[in-house]
Amino acid sequence: MNLFKITIKPISSYCSPLQSDTLFGAFCWSYLYGYGESALQKLISNYKSGMPDIIFSNAFPSGRLPMPVGLDESMKGTALLETKQEKYKKYIADKSRKQAATVSLDGFNDIINGRHEAAEPDNGCSPEPREEPQLEWRNMVSRETDTVENIDGASSLFEVEQFFTEGSFDIYLYSAFAPVMLKDVLAKMFSYGIGAQRSVGKGGFHLEGEVEPFQGFQCPSDPNGFVALSNFVPQRGDPTEGSYKAFVKYPKVSYTEKPEDSPFKKPIIFLQAGSVFQAHPVKEFYGSCVEHIALKNGSVSDDIIIGAYTIAVPCCLDA
Repeated sequence: MNLFKITIKPISSYCSPLQSDTLFGAFCWSYLYGYGESALQKLISNYKSGMPDIIFSNAFPSGRLPMPVGLDESMKGTALLETKQEKYKKYIADKSRKQAATVSLDGFNDIINGRHEAAEPDNGCSPEPREEPQLEWRNMVSRETDTVENIDGASSLFEVEQFFTEGSFDIYLYSAFAPVMLKDVLAKMFSYGIGAQRSVGKGGFHLEGEVEPFQGFQCPSDPNGFVALSNFVPQRGDPTEGSYKAFVKYPKVSYTEKPEDSPFKKPIIFLQAGSVFQAHPVKEFYGSCVEHIALKNGSVSDDIIIGAYTIAVPCCLDA
């Protein structure tokens, strides 16, 4: 497994957050189109057995990474502040860190090596590009008549939230695939569209540059923890001591063939990218493959999964 970094730039608005499990699902479809069902079944089998061929991080604004959870707590009491000016400067710095969702690569490297005081959220880096949300009104069209119907006087209008940004995004991935093959599948994957409403042109991205190994993390020589770059679901035996944020996600199936197929997957509790856990030694990845989460042909499907692994960046935690 090698660590790669890719950069993407939106060519349309998008309706789904660019999270690791969404990216993995889109990769599976692109991989299926390019290499066939048997290749996809092998990829899924490897995921289920705990030997994933590819793991995505969340997408982050270019040049930035998730602010590790619990940074503010680890910095308390590290220095004796003597003057009001020092206390004020620390207050402003702490407030900035708490509000920052991401940190520059240099700042991230400072943090994972225990140099918390040196880590500034911006650290000379350009600010995060803003995501501008916008509501788009849509009509509900009948699949039978191909017209807009107003049944029982009910409105057929509904709204869809979409996002616009002029910035680009970085995505990190661990993969056993060759860079040439990766670029082919990823380029098609992003052109097909990511997430909701891609059938009407949303979620289109352009893959910029080459798919090359990434060596920008200055990992400590003797780490005792890791920072997660992906949203993930821990499996039995994964570390439990750490600082983390959790959220519930209500994922959907990309495509259904029959009326009895459910378009919804089961709600999943994820740990958020940026979560920090104690571990020694540190593995390349943690997490799990979530199975049996949707109905197909009226029964629970073995083929529909959620990729809930995370890339783990080694770090030093305070004793």
